[in-house]
Amino acid sequence: MEIFSDRAFAGKSLLLTGGSSGIGEEIAVQAASLGMRVAFCGRNAEAGARVEARCQGRGLFIRCDLTVPAEIARFVDEAGAFLGGAVDYLVNAAATDSRLDFDGVDEKAFASFVNSDLRPAVLVTRAALELLRRGEGKSIVNFGTTNWMIGLAPFTLYGAAKSGLLGFTRALARELGREMIRVNMISPGWIMTEKQLKLYVTEQDKKDLLRDQALPFLLTAEEVVPPLLFLLSEGARGITGQNLIVDGGKRME
Repeated sequence: MEIFSDRAFAGKSLLLTGGSSGIGEEIAVQAASLGMRVAFCGRNAEAGARVEARCQGRGLFIRCDLTVPAEIARFVDEAGAFLGGAVDYLVNAAATDSRLDFDGVDEKAFASFVNSDLRPAVLVTRAALELLRRGEGKSIVNFGTTNWMIGLAPFTLYGAAKSGLLGFTRALARELGREMIRVNMISPGWIMTEKQLKLYVTEQDKKDLLRDQALPFLLTAEEVVPPLLFLLSEGARGITGQNLIVDGGKRME
C-alpha cells in the first residue's frame, strides 16, 4: 500500500457536498492537487466557479440545493458522469450552522435544520451507493461537529441534526462493512473559516478557545483535511464506524 506516497490518491474520484467554501473548499482543492477528480456542489455559482478554477481541470462544480431531493438526484447523476461512472470516496461536508434560540423553534425551523444538516447526507449517500460499489476506495466520511457534544447554545436544532449523523454513520458502517465500504465521521471544533471570522468569531472567542484547547493555536481548514485524507486512504482500511474529533484538544475522548 502506497499510503504516504504522492501517488496514493492519483486517479481516484471524490464526490463532495459543500465544496464551494470553508472546509469543503479546502477539501476540493487539496484533493485535486493530489490527483483526484472532484465533483462538488453548492448554491453559490460564483463561489463554485472560483473553486472549480482552483482545482486546475480536475474539478467540476454542480450548482445544487441539497434541501431539495430532486436536486440531489441530479447532482449525483451529473457527478457520476464526470467521475466516469464510479466513486472512490464520498465526503458529506455540507452544513448550515445557523444560530437559533430554542424559544424560536417551531416545526418549520426544525424541518429546516434536518433538511440542511441531516437529510442531505442520507440521500446523497443512498443515491451514490451504486457508484461507490463500483469504486476502489469505498470510503465515506460524514462531517459532524463538536457543538452538540459539549452542549453549546444556541445550537439545539443544529446539534440535534448533526448528532443524528453519528447514528447514521455507525449504523451504515455496520450495514456496508461486509462490502468493504467504510463509513466514518469527522467532528471539527470551531474552525477559523472566512465565514466564521466574518460573521461570528470575536477576539474574546479566540482567547477563550486558546484557553480551553490543549493546543495553543487556532485551527483552520488546513488542519482538518489531513485527518480526512487519512480516513479516506488505505491506511484506514481497518477503521469504520468511528468519529474523529479535530478541535485542538478542547474535548477529549
